[in-house]
Amino acid sequence: MGETIIRVKDLHVHFYTNQRCNRVLNGISFDIRKGRTLCVVGESGCGKSVTANAIMRLLPELSRIEGGSISYLGPEGEVRIDTLERNGRQMRKLRGEDIAIIFQDPMTALNPVYSIGFQINEMLQAHDPSLRKKAATARSVQLLRDMGIPLPEQRVHEYPHQFSGGMRQRGMIAMAMACAPKVLIADEPTTALDVSIQAQIFELMESLKTERGTAILLITHDMGVVAELADEVAVMYMGSIVEYGTIEDVLTRPAHPYTKALLKSIPILGRGKKQQLDPIRGSTPDSFDRPKGCQFQPRCDYAGPECQLSMPEETLVSGVHRVMCRKHREVQSDGR
Repeated sequence: MGETIIRVKDLHVHFYTNQRCNRVLNGISFDIRKGRTLCVVGESGCGKSVTANAIMRLLPELSRIEGGSISYLGPEGEVRIDTLERNGRQMRKLRGEDIAIIFQDPMTALNPVYSIGFQINEMLQAHDPSLRKKAATARSVQLLRDMGIPLPEQRVHEYPHQFSGGMRQRGMIAMAMACAPKVLIADEPTTALDVSIQAQIFELMESLKTERGTAILLITHDMGVVAELADEVAVMYMGSIVEYGTIEDVLTRPAHPYTKALLKSIPILGRGKKQQLDPIRGSTPDSFDRPKGCQFQPRCDYAGPECQLSMPEETLVSGVHRVMCRKHREVQSDGR
């Protein structure tokens, strides 16, 4: 399975607004392993981006980690990320050098008043103060070349608005990979890109994983992307991981009604224009007004009276495959 680099255990994150508490993450646990891709999938608002920002300690001021732990297992031993000062020296060293993130929209993440090369140089020199400007620029050119950007010697001096959407995303990946981090977090990195550029970005991420052994946490709502790239999958709903397993476990033997509903809602190529999609009924509840018992039961086709009593406990199905559902055997045996 590969050695564990990031370990998230029983993580709880709460947001406090207008004297109200929003329980955004409710005890999630997973490992990110060397040379493996963990896909976190779910509807908007389920806590995917909060998970990524918690690992990077980029959560807003109104949030707090109320329980659990986030550990970086590096060559010098375990570092408890959740206990570090968010802008302290040790956390700044981890960001970029050991753990890097690619945001969803490169146009808002890149600074429009500085050239692409300047921003990559800044990352390189922040982690290696002895690096001269000329050497940093040469390294930036090589990074852009590695990312497949044409004429990198020229492009390194250009600004974000002079890059196409796909090239901006490649430039952001170049910046993220500048210090050869061991972990790459990608928060829906291709949402704003067309399908051909998406394929190029995903091919690039796969090469980073296979050639450099980079551990990847990929956040997405696209089950097609999950099928193509994932080694392991964590399905999130209302701040909880309701199902976790290998790609074979989750896609071929789903044990949670939500996972099954996500898979049934995907259009299948080759079935023609008349195929009927099977959308998930209802909508995600307000996090301030959560349903009693299982959070998914108001939308679930398998729910019974017992599902309204309390949250289901996590059950091990087989191997690493685990699920939070009382009806998991019924879900797996149902041919629908």
